[in-house]
Amino acid sequence: MSSLDRSVENLGRWTARRTSRRSFLHRVGQLAVIVAAGPSIATLLMRRAEARVCGQSGVTPKCDTFDCVGPGDVWGWCWYASDGCCRNGGLKKICDCCTWNYPNVHGYCPSGTNVRCIVESCGTDPRLQTVRLSPVTWAGGGVGYFHAAIAAGHRAGGRSVGKAVLVPSSNAWLQYIAAPLAGSLGVPFFAIGAGGPDTDTLAMLSELGVDEVLTVGPIPAIGRITGAGMTVDAATLSSDPVIASVEVADRIRSINDINRTVTVGRSGLSADAAPYAAAFAALGGFPLVVTLAAAATLGRPTLFVAVNPTGAAADLVHDRTRSTSLEALSAELGALAAALPTVNAGSGGHRLAIAPAGSSDVIGLANLGVPIVAHPPDRLGHLEQWLQDYSLQWGELGQVFHVDGPGELTTSEFWKLQAAVNGYRVDQLKGVAGEGLPVIRQPMPERPIGMARTDGAFDWGSQSPPAYWTRLGQTLRN
Repeated sequence: MSSLDRSVENLGRWTARRTSRRSFLHRVGQLAVIVAAGPSIATLLMRRAEARVCGQSGVTPKCDTFDCVGPGDVWGWCWYASDGCCRNGGLKKICDCCTWNYPNVHGYCPSGTNVRCIVESCGTDPRLQTVRLSPVTWAGGGVGYFHAAIAAGHRAGGRSVGKAVLVPSSNAWLQYIAAPLAGSLGVPFFAIGAGGPDTDTLAMLSELGVDEVLTVGPIPAIGRITGAGMTVDAATLSSDPVIASVEVADRIRSINDINRTVTVGRSGLSADAAPYAAAFAALGGFPLVVTLAAAATLGRPTLFVAVNPTGAAADLVHDRTRSTSLEALSAELGALAAALPTVNAGSGGHRLAIAPAGSSDVIGLANLGVPIVAHPPDRLGHLEQWLQDYSLQWGELGQVFHVDGPGELTTSEFWKLQAAVNGYRVDQLKGVAGEGLPVIRQPMPERPIGMARTDGAFDWGSQSPPAYWTRLGQTLRN
């Protein structure tokens, strides 16, 4: 199945199930009443009893996510379960999310509120989220994530950018090639549909203070750009990815004089990894070249992404005097995409973006100016562990962007994302539902949010990100 086919399939699945999946009204009509007893609620109690967790003797369900910010919601206190509920020997926290006048037990809730659901952790205080999780919303009409990422990146900065890069939305390869050009200039890049620059695009260009655009490939109705008072400079007029990549590489070289390229193949894993390689190249200011043959014509060392060691280019790639290779011998896209940010660790300023594998739309996220790593469609997969490992090594993340579109995380997987980046250690939870082990009432000084005991929590940042001049991504520039 091609990347385009996967994109269409994922879009159909996303559209079909598009609902307010993380709405905090998700339990309307499913209230658990346990302040009374009798045959009228017997069935309800039986269903809710399955929601019990280790260290809890009641029947209040677990929250869908670690959020408690809906109408009338407020955090209550926690209680601790010290024995048998955490594999790491840590102190388990079980905390109440309370809602005004909710028909449930009062628990450890402020006056006038009752327990709606609970959150639990074997690490840090599960009521405190220190890492900002920011959705980037997909749009139709060939826009993909371009406009939303520009809004979250360049527009959020509130400064004039002067220039922008335009690329046709119909050619994903040209988009991959254009991303490093925009990254080298520190400007946004836009995908332009068959109808030419639309009203929204022209408005964004004006708001960003753009007076000159660079084009990568033929742009429909380019006269609308000049008619809006902007000049046009063609970095390449070619629609052929190989030719265009060489011409754009020459333009990037004239900007930053970097003596290295990032190269991808046109098929297999290398092609699938192209949007992630392009985002990596954009951060480092490296040109993205399509095919090793094209890279050879430039006469510069290259970082070849996902080379097949049995292919015709194997000799070139394994000649370490000319190139560096990131090989994914397991032929697994997620492992390769996750390897790239470690090369440039620290370049995103403790920020990352995660995106579903198999969609060419991912390239629009390069406008965020952060490393992009892949997760399997709909689920966090290997990134649950990778995010923890990355933070342990390089320090706690400050912000993680995630997609609100095809292949987005399900609610239960979003819960895992919150846990992984905030150090809740949910992977260490154990015990069976309804196992009412002895619990410890939370002492008064530990009741404020963020003050719960953190036995078993991670110690983020065992080593700092390398300095600019010693970062591997920087040494590749020479």
